[in-house]
This record gives sequence, structure tokens and C-alpha cells, in this order.
Amino acid sequence: MSQTFNDAVPASTRNALEDLTAIRNNFAALKSCFSGPSSPPNPVAGMWWYDTTANILKLRNEANNAWLDVYDFANGYAIGCSNTVVGGTGISVSGSLRTGNVTVSATTIPYTAGAGLLVQSMDLSQIGDYTSYTTVRTIQIDRPGTLRISFRLGVTASTGLYPGSASCTAYGRIYRDRGGSVTAVGTARSLSASVGDKDYQTRSATYSEDISGWQAGDRVLLRGYCVKSVSGQTAIGTGNISEIQLLAGNAYGLMVVK
Repeated sequence: MSQTFNDAVPASTRNALEDLTAIRNNFAALKSCFSGPSSPPNPVAGMWWYDTTANILKLRNEANNAWLDVYDFANGYAIGCSNTVVGGTGISVSGSLRTGNVTVSATTIPYTAGAGLLVQSMDLSQIGDYTSYTTVRTIQIDRPGTLRISFRLGVTASTGLYPGSASCTAYGRIYRDRGGSVTAVGTARSLSASVGDKDYQTRSATYSEDISGWQAGDRVLLRGYCVKSVSGQTAIGTGNISEIQLLAGNAYGLMVVK
């Protein structure tokens, strides 16, 4: 295959057939990218050369003093290009573009405690008749990590219009249900109200804490109960739990089953 490009075409010193032969050789050199086992003579910047010895396509650099490797035909990849795929948050990548075998898979990102609301239940649950920790809310989570969990306790004590006394303490706590094994993981919270004759008191407070160690499939259990003491014709004591919230610093497309 011709590797020589004749710039002196046409020439007055040659006949037409010789000029046509030179032109044909020039086209042949261009068509094959000056292919050959050694570099073509008289290179210029931007000139192609297919090195048949190394099986590599090369390009003459701008300074016209070196050949740049462009494509490796033996291994089938572009030289100088990144051969790896970089993953991102929640995405892992393996393999190489050189082989054309790239595997992309999603990874589970653990929750981190934060202020981003994941799920909220505003329902109010009466716990005045419970004498031990009883589940009033259940939320199943989809991934591991740490969650900021808050809830509101409310308590009321009243003797109405008659003499007497009333006191009530409401208790609330977060539990974890992992495959049927239930353990207390939150701080035990309590709130009290107490009144005498013909009096009434109601109180409420919100409690929040970061709880770690969650795994995908765990159930967050909110449990509560009341301890009360009443005397008098219309004396009452009662408690409630409401406004449970699960918050995180990274939601990433939460899937929550309540």
C-alpha cells in the first residue's frame, strides 16, 4: 500500500499517464491512512498513519514532531479516553468500556439523622386505658441507618365541678420490631398532670431523638400507657400520643409502609 504522497502533481516534467499514476497513488495513501509498518515520509501536522506493526491508528501532532496513538485495533478501544465508568450516589459500576462489558447496579444508602420529613402521622391515639406499653403506631422502613424520631405526649387531669383529686402520667417510648423480636430503643418519656377540687389541667410536649441501628424491614413501634389516680364524682385522668414523625438527612426516594 502506498505511503507516499506526491505534492508535485501535476508536473510539467511528466506526461499525463505519470501524473495520473501519481494521483492514484496519492488517493491510495489517503484511503489507507498511509498504512504501513513504518511511519510515512514527509509527515505534516494532522496527518493519519495506520501503523500495521503495532496495529494502531496514529495522528501527527500539531508541532509535527511526534505521532499520537488514537485507536488500538488489536484490542478494540480508543487510546487516551477514559475506559472506566464512574458511579454516583447510590450507583455502583464495574467493568470497562474497553471490553464493552459494564455492569451498573444500585446500592442502598443508609439513612442519616436530619430534618427532612420522611413520614408523619397526625392521628391522636388515646392511651388512658392502657396500663403497660401498648403499640399505637407502626411504621416499616425500607433501609438501614439512623432516624430522627419525634412524637407528642398529651395528658389531662380534671375533677370537674365537684370536689376530688385527679392525677395522670402519660408514658411514651419508641420500640424496634425486627422480625418479631421487639426491643426498646428510645428513651422512656413521661408527662404528668395533677389537680385538686374543681380544677382542670391539660399538658402536652414533643420529644425527639436520633436512633441508630435500623435495618431494612424493621418496624418502628410507638408505644404508650397511662398511670392515673382519681377520686371524686367527676374526676378523670387520661393521656394520648400523636404526631409521630420520622426524619432523615437523606431521603433518596423513601418507600415507607405504615
